[in-house]
Amino acid sequence: MRDLARSYAPDASLSGPRPDEVLRPLREAGLVGRSFDGTFDYFYWVQPRRPLSFLGNPVELVITEEKRGAFIGCCVDDGVTLVLRAGGDRAALQQFADDLHCRLGPALNDSRSATALERSRPKVNAAELIALECHFGDINS
Repeated sequence: MRDLARSYAPDASLSGPRPDEVLRPLREAGLVGRSFDGTFDYFYWVQPRRPLSFLGNPVELVITEEKRGAFIGCCVDDGVTLVLRAGGDRAALQQFADDLHCRLGPALNDSRSATALERSRPKVNAAELIALECHFGDINS
């Protein structure tokens, strides 16, 4: 996640990794399926098939985003969001977010996370989840 977030830093290339590149290591490790579990507007998501955690917090969804095809639209924001069930060191998670200019907050406050959770199966209580958002717009604001 750290390397991915750094790829969206102000001094980095404007073309970040594509969704398949973001998810390739998770697929190769058998942590997610071969295809996306869902897509909406500009973003895709997967649900871990086996336990996956980030800084001790269980991962519920991995959301990645990119422009698709010739449609440019208004709201593309390359990057990745981890939807987490709080359970690890919150201070370490906040420090990670601060160091890389990511955002950390309730999953319901992030439109990508809320949409993906609403459309995902099985349903989970989004009110109990947090979102770590490392997108170009977050990192460069």
